[in-house]
Amino acid sequence: MKQVTLGRSGIVTGNVGFECGPLLKRSFADCRGVMERALDAGVRFFDIGLPVEELQKRVGHSTVGHRSDLILAGSFEPCKPQEFKDQLKMVLRALKTDYLDLCQIHDPDYLPRMGDSEGFYDALTDAKKAGYIRSIGITTGSEDIALHALEFGWYDTLQFPWTTESEEEALDYLTFTHEADMGSISVPQPYPEDAQAVLKELNAMAEYDAHVSLWLWEEGPGMDQVLKALKEM
Repeated sequence: MKQVTLGRSGIVTGNVGFECGPLLKRSFADCRGVMERALDAGVRFFDIGLPVEELQKRVGHSTVGHRSDLILAGSFEPCKPQEFKDQLKMVLRALKTDYLDLCQIHDPDYLPRMGDSEGFYDALTDAKKAGYIRSIGITTGSEDIALHALEFGWYDTLQFPWTTESEEEALDYLTFTHEADMGSISVPQPYPEDAQAVLKELNAMAEYDAHVSLWLWEEGPGMDQVLKALKEM
């Protein structure tokens, strides 16, 4: 698998990752088995989603013995600083880890900024200084929010719904993200219907040197095709 560096975050990882949300419906034993399959295919980037203790417990159980090899990215909706601190503490405890490699502000309706009245961004920077998170990113489907994040330069990564079917303007944002020394992450999309479509998507997104393409961690023909393709790339 191609290795990429996600901009100024300094995160080095394979260019394909999995979003762990579907694991919430699986047993702890099943989650461990799926993790082993992903690791065997070379996957090291895992998006653990929003703070949901039972989900993070499953991810933590599945990653025992592998933590130093993995990139774990978590997302948090804008909230009061103390609420964020409590959520982060719970997430780290459930994951059985001391830190998140990437902490993402999830789909805000405004751009959290340093020193603003809400204090949410400042709470993230405090957590980074304390070593609980190592980089700060943002996830959004809004082109306006994405553009402002690029302009201000306060975020290390941008997660946006990029695919090979994205309009040219959205793909321009992908280029702008890398020019701003930010890493880019695609929002998980439905699995293509056939193996050739999987290969097309994987190969197209692999052309970008600072990009991780996320897929849903959901066992079935789609995930099988992705893992098979990764072993053959």
